[in-house]
Amino acid sequence: MHIVPAIAALLSLGLASSTEAAPLEAFAVANSCTAPRGSLFLNGDVGTPENAYTRDYIHPGADVILNGTWSTHVYSSTSRDFVRIHVTPTLASQGLWWDVEFSTRALGTPLAVGTYPHAQRAAFAAPGYPGLSVSGDGRGCNTLAGEFQIHDIVWDSVGLLKLSASFLQRCEAGNAVLRGMVAYERQ
Repeated sequence: MHIVPAIAALLSLGLASSTEAAPLEAFAVANSCTAPRGSLFLNGDVGTPENAYTRDYIHPGADVILNGTWSTHVYSSTSRDFVRIHVTPTLASQGLWWDVEFSTRALGTPLAVGTYPHAQRAAFAAPGYPGLSVSGDGRGCNTLAGEFQIHDIVWDSVGLLKLSASFLQRCEAGNAVLRGMVAYERQ
């Protein structure tokens, strides 16, 4: 995808901003997640040559992934507390694969519509903390601080039917931010 249409799409959704992250509440209000189903928006801080510390390690820059192969993994169909959305973009220039994980296992509740501040890395979230992890192309955070909002989530007897969520993630307690949104619906 051409970077200009990607940035235009992110700007229209309020996902492209300065290197300063907005509070999740403002981010969520600005992003009703009305994106088409089967959409992944990633907007990571790009940094500067002088200050690589402000460059997001996972996905520096903006991208809109609309075409690809989508799958989900739910660790338990009864607890409904962990979801991984896996995307393999059709265009190799958008990466080989992306995973977005949301978890409430350490909260002891199912994932539901709501705001989840103080998220830690999904696989290692301490008791009382939600889990989040956005990774791809062999890049992931060892530790992270983040927050996410589930805008819409629907389960059925098979598992996850649809999900839309927005997120903010900082790797290794750094200043660089990865912002994004995912909208998924099982076909």
